[in-house]
Amino acid sequence: MKKIALDLDGVVFDSENLYRVYSEMYDVDNFGSDNLKDNSPRIYQMRYNWSQEELDKFYKENAPIVLSSANLMTGVELVLKKLMNNFEIIIVTSRSEEETNVGLAKLKDVGLDNLKVFFSEHSKIERLKSEKCDYIVDDDIDICRNAAKNGITGIYFKNAAADKVDDEDHFKVVNNWGEIYKFLMLGEK
Repeated sequence: MKKIALDLDGVVFDSENLYRVYSEMYDVDNFGSDNLKDNSPRIYQMRYNWSQEELDKFYKENAPIVLSSANLMTGVELVLKKLMNNFEIIIVTSRSEEETNVGLAKLKDVGLDNLKVFFSEHSKIERLKSEKCDYIVDDDIDICRNAAKNGITGIYFKNAAADKVDDEDHFKVVNNWGEIYKFLMLGEK
């Protein structure tokens, strides 16, 4: 059985979109101006010209709200339940254990539990290789590129605000869980 590794934020949960909303509000409420330098980076830390102190303050104030209020991405529950009949699914996330547990509780509520989970993974490629993953679904294009270089099929879950992707020959670019299902079930055809 082939193995799929999933990232949580921006793939299983809509937390990355919520971070976008909260960071826009934070920028206006705390600075009264637009400090956005580039809207295309995936993570808020790279979108604003905030100091490290401000980035840390934003995270401390908003991460608990974002993680607790994030919803499952549209279609993820339906697709994962079907994929589990044909693939082994694991979670590989950079979230801390505490942050991961918030998400796992939501997955359990919809019957998506008993998944093997690796948290605090800041160098995912080593975990993907040691787990002998065939696929990684991630919203970080660099992780997908790195996976492809290591013989793992990257499935890049592209955020609408992300830059256009020019090197799609090396990994699959998707925008929703239906596209992921089609790609995996049709055997990468």
